[in-house]
Amino acid sequence: MLKKYFCFLFVVFSVSSIAQTAEQWVKSANSKMEEGNMLGAIKDYTSAISLNPAYAEAYLGRGSVYGELLAYPEAFQDINNALTLKPTLIEAYFNRGFLSYLTKDYTNALKDFNRYINQKPSDPDAYLARSNTLEQLKMTDLAEKDLLTYLSFLPINSNDYVTRSSVKLKMQDTTGAIADQTEAIELNPENVELFLTRGNYYLWIGNFKKAIEDYNVYLLNKKGNYLAFLNRGEAYGAMGIYEAAIADYSSAIKLNSSDAALFFERAIYYLENGEFVNAKVDLYKASNLKYRDKELIHYNLGIAEINLGNTNEACKEFKQCDDMAKEFIAKYCK
Repeated sequence: MLKKYFCFLFVVFSVSSIAQTAEQWVKSANSKMEEGNMLGAIKDYTSAISLNPAYAEAYLGRGSVYGELLAYPEAFQDINNALTLKPTLIEAYFNRGFLSYLTKDYTNALKDFNRYINQKPSDPDAYLARSNTLEQLKMTDLAEKDLLTYLSFLPINSNDYVTRSSVKLKMQDTTGAIADQTEAIELNPENVELFLTRGNYYLWIGNFKKAIEDYNVYLLNKKGNYLAFLNRGEAYGAMGIYEAAIADYSSAIKLNSSDAALFFERAIYYLENGEFVNAKVDLYKASNLKYRDKELIHYNLGIAEINLGNTNEACKEFKQCDDMAKEFIAKYCK
């Protein structure tokens, strides 16, 4: 969430006794604000303005306190006055942008945050504020870039790397996401969830060996997550290590025996491994659990029956998925 960030300026005036007195009121107002005495701060800022009506920083201070008190009309009026008096007062753009954000005027908030960042590109809070604003405007790619910029300013810890990793993944930078996840693991190797996440990233880019290594670490510590077994099984299957894939799907099924897809996918690995009877058992189980694609069930049952030498049974299955099995029907079912 966008944090409440208001800028209070401490400006030293020496040109006249009037300016010095107004500045003393501002210092008093700042102290009261820090103590939480918001009404007292408003009174002192008002005294400074009475003495020096051109004191832009006093308007900014009072407007910012009004903002803290959710008195938005008064806050906008004071900050607009500050900018009229001193257009170069860049902190006023940030504060007005923040007020616009709070009042859901995201377009004007973005304009002010842009002005502020153009003048002060080294302020990390501004990138966070603009990122949140861009997110509200559905400008997701730009919001993610600003969030990465914000994170780049911070002394980064393991959780920050995880956050940045997820942002990079959303930006389809899987390699960058893996690099940040690796940094997070180095800082906090006891958190095995980090290995699971990195394993998933490796799986998605097809680095199955690395994925398996990470799933191994996770599953040594946590054996109750059927998705981890499923994903490691998928990685083994992609590498042609079907017995290991079957073993992992079996573990997943023990944890979630109502998922038809698990039985269907294990059946495919049984077929690949030449275990046709076991494949039939799993395909029937998937069918009983209402697997989403009946034609695939019949097609793979036909494959199993053909390999078991049961041509008639195979043809019964193939004829229930004509389009998919035309080649087999022409060859075996004349």
